[in-house]
Amino acid sequence: MALTPRLDIKQSQSLVLTPQLQQAIKMLQLSSIELVEVVAEEVAQNPILEYSDASPERNDLEKDNDADKDKAPQNKDTKTTDDFLQDHSPISTEKDTPLDTDYSEMYDDSASDQMGTLPEQNLGLNGSNMITGGSGNFDFSDTTFEQKQSDTLSLKSHLEEQLVLLNAAPYEKIIIQYLIGLMDEAGYITEETHLIAERCGCDVEDIDRIFKIAQTLEPLGVFARSLSECLKIQQIQADRYDPAMEIFLNNLEMLGERKFSDLRKLCNVSKEDFLDMVEEIKSLNPKPGLEFGEEVVFTVIPDVFVKKSPKGKWFVELNNDTLPKVLVNNRYLKEVGSDNIKKEDKDYIDECVSKANWLVKALDQRANTILKVSSELVRLQKRFLNEGIQYLAPINLKTIAEAIEMHESTVSRVTANKYIATPRGIFEMKFFFTTAIGSLDSDNQHSSRSIKYKIKQLIDDEDPKKILSDDKIVEMIRAEGIDIARRTVAKYRESLEIPSSIIRRRMKNPVL
Repeated sequence: MALTPRLDIKQSQSLVLTPQLQQAIKMLQLSSIELVEVVAEEVAQNPILEYSDASPERNDLEKDNDADKDKAPQNKDTKTTDDFLQDHSPISTEKDTPLDTDYSEMYDDSASDQMGTLPEQNLGLNGSNMITGGSGNFDFSDTTFEQKQSDTLSLKSHLEEQLVLLNAAPYEKIIIQYLIGLMDEAGYITEETHLIAERCGCDVEDIDRIFKIAQTLEPLGVFARSLSECLKIQQIQADRYDPAMEIFLNNLEMLGERKFSDLRKLCNVSKEDFLDMVEEIKSLNPKPGLEFGEEVVFTVIPDVFVKKSPKGKWFVELNNDTLPKVLVNNRYLKEVGSDNIKKEDKDYIDECVSKANWLVKALDQRANTILKVSSELVRLQKRFLNEGIQYLAPINLKTIAEAIEMHESTVSRVTANKYIATPRGIFEMKFFFTTAIGSLDSDNQHSSRSIKYKIKQLIDDEDPKKILSDDKIVEMIRAEGIDIARRTVAKYRESLEIPSSIIRRRMKNPVL
């Protein structure tokens, strides 16, 4: 067969993602704050769209600007996203352009992975320490979109203010300024001293001397290169740095390992003096830089509320305070379209109408998808809501996706950056996706989080004279019918930051 170039016509079907559909899919994984920013940008660009008076995004400045405009009165031709959540009625406009396809049918292989190890929450969930609303009769009506925040001075700004008044040579101040740039949020310098000396063109001895000058700045303990040096700086300033304290701080790792007797012998002090030294160290600040804030931390705002009815049934509702409420003003649209306008202007208005309709539809579909996923999560996690973390059911993305007839990637996007408020606390939605541990005598499965809770509970309740080893914990858990290996117990214990049985024995039975 001869190889020659030729032209062929081939007919095939393929799924094409339009820019609007791509934006709709992207909106699924946005947090409530990010969604507000996206909607604000659309409203600013589209004259057909405007905020509802009840929308949390309308600040006083926007209201003042709107007061200067000729606003058409609101009537039955104007609809909000709340209307769509109630009656799901379509927008009646001549240029009603629907989404090209339902993004619940779209998928991305990269988002289809099963949930693996998730950021750990506080697993001390015995029903009391994470209760946010007592017995469940909580009220989130006072939750507002705007959270109060206080101005904070950063650590670097605080040090730079002192650097101006520091009695040092100009080149020394320049090097200290460089060290401030290397400092982490806790106030430590992790860069190797010889590397700093090479970059500054100085000897290591000069850098060490400049470090001592910088370490006189407040808060005491900053510019330290190790925990031992940080505590040493504070003890020197307190005039408590004697030979015994020097030995103590040089062997600080022995304190962490609870080798009290060996450390006391090295320091060559009595039991009473050693206990006083330990108390002094406990009173010091190991991370002085954290006294100053670098970033403003916002309170988590739940996207979904889960409440229990008087009859004992659980129900789910969206947090309307976080949902942007936009209006498509059809009355204003009719007034503009009634005049004789140019074709370019008409095309522009038609495009604005199309984008406005799409935005309201996308917000409606996003809200409904979140509600579907949340409702299914609550249905599967009823025992957790009623009885606690030990009854957390092991579920994955596929379980939810099959129940609501959507793709796993859609569920993954919906649960990203979303929070759900329950009587047991506010959790990220991904908290409820855990791996499963099988049973010995049945097909039942147990959540990995509930197993971690059991391990923590067993260790918290252990007798100080009879510390439980990992093998003993495996034996006790397997006695409950749970199939678990020793390496799994060790992995879960380490993820909970629980030390080994040897270290726990030293911690709970200190010998001086």
